[in-house]
Order: sequence, then C-alpha cells, then structure tokens
Amino acid sequence: MSDSSDPLRRVAVERGKILAELGVRPEDARWTRLEAEAIAGLVTPQLPLRLPRPLSRLWRRLRRVMSR
Repeated sequence: MSDSSDPLRRVAVERGKILAELGVRPEDARWTRLEAEAIAGLVTPQLPLRLPRPLSRLWRRLRRVMSR
C-alpha cells in the first residue's frame, strides 16, 4: 500500500510532524505514554463513570462473552 492510501500511515506521519514541531523526542517516555493512552481511548470503549461493584462484575462478564 502506498502512504496516501493507508489512513493509519497518514495519521502516523502527521502525528510525527506535529510532535516534532512541539519538540517532542522519541525518548520522551511521558509523551509517548500519554499519546498511546489517548489513541487507545479513541479505539477502546470505556465507561466514563464507576459502576457499583455488582454492575461492574456483570459488565466484565458481558465483555468477556461478547469477545469470544
């Protein structure tokens, strides 16, 4: 695939350019972790609030069953 047809590659290239403009270096572990968490938050659904324990357990079971 060429760079222009792969949207993830285009995002990665743009992200690299922006981070370089901000002065972030590859060895900046904090930026890397924060960025990874932000990206994961975009693709991984998360509940924004804490559920009571019984509901939390039920939710985990449902997620496990749905992922099979």
